[in-house]
Amino acid sequence: MHSRTRLSVITTIAALSSTAGVASASIYDEGVDGDLASVALGPTMFDVGVGNNSVFGTIGDTDFEDFIGFTIDAGEQLTAITLTSFVVANGNTSTGFRLYTDQGSGWFQASAGSMTPASVGTNFLDVWDLSDVGGSSPLGPGSYGVVLAEFTPGQTYSFDITVTPAPGSLALLGLSGLAITRRRR
Repeated sequence: MHSRTRLSVITTIAALSSTAGVASASIYDEGVDGDLASVALGPTMFDVGVGNNSVFGTIGDTDFEDFIGFTIDAGEQLTAITLTSFVVANGNTSTGFRLYTDQGSGWFQASAGSMTPASVGTNFLDVWDLSDVGGSSPLGPGSYGVVLAEFTPGQTYSFDITVTPAPGSLALLGLSGLAITRRRR
């Protein structure tokens, strides 16, 4: 391989891998985008992309559940659901934080847990029991959801849904770059 071709391949792979984590992340803010649905109604769907996709919301009072759903596409993987903030209210110190999935026959709870202010910074994919959705993180393509549940009004939260390219997808992009440079010769 000529040094010029080798440099082209290296440059292509470096460019692809350096932008992979920031390609098209999204934000859902209840204050701007509207109230999230409850479990009974099914999730409010959120279009996530590769990168950190942020969700901001408030739960409690008559709106005691927030249910947000999202789809991980082919060639992608779900690597983290990280709590980035949680502010308790009215003497309550925790709230339910659960993982749901839709495996074709409707949404069901795949794992449950709770969050506290001390949970900020925690990747819940490392905490939840993932045996119903593949056993361990990262999670592959599919439909997933997060439910936050509490009856105490005014609790605010935020979390990031981190999506990355699946390991094989970057290799395929690198091979595509190699094929293009070989074709030019």
